[in-house]
Amino acid sequence: MHGAAALWRPRLYNGGKNLFMQAKCKGAVQAMKDKAKIILSIIVLLTILQLFLFGFRQLVFTFFERNSYYIDSVASMISMVILSILFILFSKMLKVPLSVFPERFHKFYIIGTCAAAILFVTTPSNYTGGFEPIILLIYVSIVTPIFEELIFRGYVWNKLNSITTKEWTPYIVSSILFAVWHVGYIDSIAFRVETGLVNVMFLKVITGLCYGVILGALRLKTKSVYSTMLLHGVMNIFGR
Repeated sequence: MHGAAALWRPRLYNGGKNLFMQAKCKGAVQAMKDKAKIILSIIVLLTILQLFLFGFRQLVFTFFERNSYYIDSVASMISMVILSILFILFSKMLKVPLSVFPERFHKFYIIGTCAAAILFVTTPSNYTGGFEPIILLIYVSIVTPIFEELIFRGYVWNKLNSITTKEWTPYIVSSILFAVWHVGYIDSIAFRVETGLVNVMFLKVITGLCYGVILGALRLKTKSVYSTMLLHGVMNIFGR
């Protein structure tokens, strides 16, 4: 009897081990599926946002003739403001934090805010060409950074953080998505350039990737979207 029991023990052990491994594999597969679903949902959301942005712009053009870079930019600015408000409400509904403000507003943020404000006020274009350059500056250095940072270093970053413990994953994925996101601006860019659209779009994507890498590194360091909004705005002042 004792000998028979001894023979059964290895089989029971191996059987239990196999069940454990099967359960572990199923868990890993399910985790991969969950991650894929979240990444897919992010891509779908970004596509919808670009479609809404395009739609809102076309709606503005029903009231104002699209005959200049200024009108095109104003249409984009109005669309981004509306979408930013809707996006904040959407994020709250899904209970996805945007991590805009830091836990403690220390001197780094105060100095950064003051420096960005000084650059904004002293930009030479504010004092040449009348009212239009000021509106364009507001569009590129305030509205666009807030809109894009809420999406990428806010929602997308935190959504990716929910499926991984590795801090580099949101950094890398959000940077790539930010680069691809700029393809959605093709309508506006096509209106502004007469030739070489493909080359311009390629440079736009590469620039978006560089922005994503720099801003993502700051987000990784500060854990705050406010800091990336400031830097994004400053970079756009010089890069517009």
